[in-house]
Amino acid sequence: MDSQTLKIRDGIIMFKGKFSRNLLFDPVASNTYFLENGDELIIFDPSCGKKIAKRIETHIKRRHTEQMEWTKATIIAGHSHLDHANNFYLSDKIGASKIHIYVHECGFRDGKLMNQPGPFVENLVQESKKYYNFYKTFPVPYNLFMYIFVALDSLSPVLARKVFGLIGGIPFPAPVDGSVVPEPIKESDTHAINLNGIEVRGWNFGSFIILPTPGHTPCSISLYWPEQKALFISDADWIGNPVFMSASLRNSIGSLNTMKGLTEAGKVDLLLPAHGQVKEGTELVLRHLNFRIHLLETLRDEVLAAYRSFGEEKDIRKLTKVLTQESQLFSTLKFVNYPRHVFFIHNIVGVCLKEEGILK
Repeated sequence: MDSQTLKIRDGIIMFKGKFSRNLLFDPVASNTYFLENGDELIIFDPSCGKKIAKRIETHIKRRHTEQMEWTKATIIAGHSHLDHANNFYLSDKIGASKIHIYVHECGFRDGKLMNQPGPFVENLVQESKKYYNFYKTFPVPYNLFMYIFVALDSLSPVLARKVFGLIGGIPFPAPVDGSVVPEPIKESDTHAINLNGIEVRGWNFGSFIILPTPGHTPCSISLYWPEQKALFISDADWIGNPVFMSASLRNSIGSLNTMKGLTEAGKVDLLLPAHGQVKEGTELVLRHLNFRIHLLETLRDEVLAAYRSFGEEKDIRKLTKVLTQESQLFSTLKFVNYPRHVFFIHNIVGVCLKEEGILK
């Protein structure tokens, strides 16, 4: 195996993704997990881009030469974002008699999966529009380019959004689909699952369990493998949460607390995120989850403190400016953010105010 392909445990292979060097030119790509349990195969978070797809395809071919035949294969996207819900063509390379692709139902709109680059970027702008002008939030030197969209937005908001979506989506690879059509996982099909005294809600999936873990997106799910005590969490621990206006800080904390409860009960000792390092060992997993929970709580507290200290300021752009000047945490976030755009600080502020009922 190459240095970007790691065996985590028997039955668990990780294909490393990458962080973006500059989100305007270089897309982020999620880790992909290749899971084998007997004749059952799951590919969790198939990522995006040709490089990682070719590595996965090469591994599939290698397993075929080793006489491995899967009777059941499934590709699961941890959510519908374009760095996760892509490379579905791999379903045609597996060769199993039963193959399915699943994404949570909230990742679909009008029956179509929301993983196209242009519409994805358009939706980012549209979500923010109700609360602040997205085009006016970029720092030097990006703001010089964004003045074009500020002017165009004043004339035709729809045209500005369409053009920005086309340009903003250029770095991201378009979805590469195969013959298998993605199916929605329906919230109405969840049920209570007893894990030796610990009850969770989710979907039984052969020897695995799919858990709803909203927060990063409404369609975020995690995959739990009880036999391995392994939890594949997609972007539930993304350092930039809540990254979009459709995200939820409250749900992010709730999902992380669910993971924490499973870990404290001895059900999890391997945490496998879509970005960053695998965490192995109960203590390390708990420290990581506690840190993420504490960070989210601190972000919320900082936003609300600034809101109250500065005359209950509701203007997101003004309040964000205050925070990046007065809060050590937010000033650090601003400093380290560009050009990778790990955080959308205005959205963090907006989500906090919205969930407290300050913004409607």
